[in-house]
Amino acid sequence: MAESGSLVPGAQPNAPDPEWEEKFRTTLAEGRMLMDSDNRAPSMALPIIMEAVNMCPCDPAGSGKTRHDKDKSCNISQCIDAVRSDNPGALYEVAKRPCACGYSWPSCTRIEHAIALDALAECLTKAGQHVSAFSTALSIIRLDPASAVGYCRTAKILRYLLKKKDPKADSNVARSLGVILRHAKLPSADTLRDVLKQFVSSGLWSTDKYGNGLNDSYDVILHIIAHSLKISAARIDPVQKFPQEVLSMIFAHLDTTSLLKCLRVSKQWHRVVLGDSSLWLDVRLIRPLNPKTDFARFLQQRPGITTLAIYDAADFQVNETKLRSIMYGLRQLKRLYLNSGKALPAIQKLAFKSMWLKTAASLTHLSISGFDSEEPVEALVRLSAKTLQALDLVKTGHEVNEIFKKSPCFPNLKKLRIISGYTPQEIEMHLPEIETEFIVLATPVLEQFHLDGFFVCWRNEYSGPSTLTVQAKNSLWRSLERVILGPELVFSNHAQIWRSKLCRILPPFTSNLRSFEVLGPRCAQIADNVLFTFEVENAGPDWQGYSVYNRDPNPPNLVNLEVFRCRAESPDIVRYLADVIGPAARAGSLKFLELTLPGPISLFRIADPVRELSFAVSENLHTLGLHRFNFYYDRHDRLGTTKAFDGQPFIDWIECFPNLHTVLVYPDEWEAVDLFIMQLIAHPRVKVIHQDVLRGVAWDNAQRLAELHGVELHHTPFFAPTRWHVFED
Repeated sequence: MAESGSLVPGAQPNAPDPEWEEKFRTTLAEGRMLMDSDNRAPSMALPIIMEAVNMCPCDPAGSGKTRHDKDKSCNISQCIDAVRSDNPGALYEVAKRPCACGYSWPSCTRIEHAIALDALAECLTKAGQHVSAFSTALSIIRLDPASAVGYCRTAKILRYLLKKKDPKADSNVARSLGVILRHAKLPSADTLRDVLKQFVSSGLWSTDKYGNGLNDSYDVILHIIAHSLKISAARIDPVQKFPQEVLSMIFAHLDTTSLLKCLRVSKQWHRVVLGDSSLWLDVRLIRPLNPKTDFARFLQQRPGITTLAIYDAADFQVNETKLRSIMYGLRQLKRLYLNSGKALPAIQKLAFKSMWLKTAASLTHLSISGFDSEEPVEALVRLSAKTLQALDLVKTGHEVNEIFKKSPCFPNLKKLRIISGYTPQEIEMHLPEIETEFIVLATPVLEQFHLDGFFVCWRNEYSGPSTLTVQAKNSLWRSLERVILGPELVFSNHAQIWRSKLCRILPPFTSNLRSFEVLGPRCAQIADNVLFTFEVENAGPDWQGYSVYNRDPNPPNLVNLEVFRCRAESPDIVRYLADVIGPAARAGSLKFLELTLPGPISLFRIADPVRELSFAVSENLHTLGLHRFNFYYDRHDRLGTTKAFDGQPFIDWIECFPNLHTVLVYPDEWEAVDLFIMQLIAHPRVKVIHQDVLRGVAWDNAQRLAELHGVELHHTPFFAPTRWHVFED
């Protein structure tokens, strides 16, 4: 513990001798151990603790010094009178003066001396000598009024006496409390509660003004006591106490909503918080109300904003004026996120063409969600087309395709997500169509692509044949690293077809691909198209110029593939999977594998994954997932009417992956699936399990077993979305 120093006369500035300090600690520890051993020990521990008290080099009992008389009434009355005065420093002044009876109290700033007296007061309390304990606590304050030790012990004794004041609970405490009230000339115990708060307040004042600034554990305890007593002095205003550098670090942990509340605390807080430009670089509002004309002033006061996010603009009422204020008032703005908070609301359609009259903010990240209006969305996209690095278009209506047809090239765009946001019922009625050719041509350096909720094609029949040759198409998107194709993605009825085969909707992948995810169980055709479709130039008279085949004879070497997730059940994926993930598995790149295997009655069923999927074994794979699997097979049950389940081959497969720790298992509701989950929990390699088949008692039993084995068991829906960070914080 840090040594406590002060300006008290008689202070001993020298550090204790190591040999003396070791002897002191040993003696005090012996006394404490004896004091805590049983109820009879406190009286036996008193002489040992007194020995530790007298060991201090300041020699409180030696050199001819005398002790205070046994009657402590003068000490108690003098200190209580001081704290009851209006002067917060009265107790400090009294502590430096002799006692009312003329006795000169010892003065020492060694923390060891105060700790020994604190142990003595505790021992007296346990021995039932509460008046002596209280007087000893006051003597600690007199020893060093700038130290928090005495104030903590005094407060603890008073709280104990007030808690046990009922004579029926402890008659000894009731008598001791009466003696203290008589010495202090207090009318009742209720008054003593105020005295308790005044002692703590005096302690806060003295330690703050005369302390050495080294906040030891007793200072912390004193502040905790003050907070529990709801003493206003315990509320430290950081703006008044800390320098600007420290305040910036403190306020940086608050979100924008909390910072706005800080502006209303006081004028000083308003000046400090508003004046620190680093706090307003990133402004994120949850659900702001309509600021009307205040919004322009808000932005004028914070011109250095680089990130602005409005997560729910339902009450904010986005219009042309506010968009102008954002794009032209914040010249340093780089990242903008706008979410309507409603299901496809419409922005007021105004003349946005005037926004082109002067230079706007050069956004690098733009995310728009829930604004079903082509003009403002297109205007925001086109304003920053040359500087955008990440574009997020979610629930922006039918006209996303037109945005890419009309917009110029995005030379720096590396991250693109386009989601229609329609519900499954709406999809059947009016799913919007998107042509990927225009997206691919407009984004030459794209690295991450996420598409969901559209009728998709490379180019529809109304746009005419593609002017790109196969060689030109294959040279596009060479930097692509991540592809996510969502569950509500289907082929367009208007897709151009060559020789009865659908044209590839994406250029062929390269060795740069690190993550491939097909998240829909009905997206088998999509997966087959982007993975295996092979296009060649057609030398014949066919005006389309293409020939399309089922499988590329020279598949790309995806040696850097780290994530492969395919929830679609496709025979081609199973048959040709080795071409896709084999190179990455052999190189040790594959880390996340999630598949949907054909059912038990399928011609392409997998009976033994250890043998049949041996090409997927990667030494660095840590996550393995299977969907709709069942390795049970009965040759007499060709229709699969039985509900029997066999998951043992999956458990055997786990043994092939030395670094595996997470499994995702979605085997449908077969019989005895809960027992299979129990086996996974008990497996020594499995640490995390995601599933959605356990219910009721089976879920409770599995949770108890998971806790026993230290396994994280999650109930994760099958359709859980993939992670896509709008802003890479």
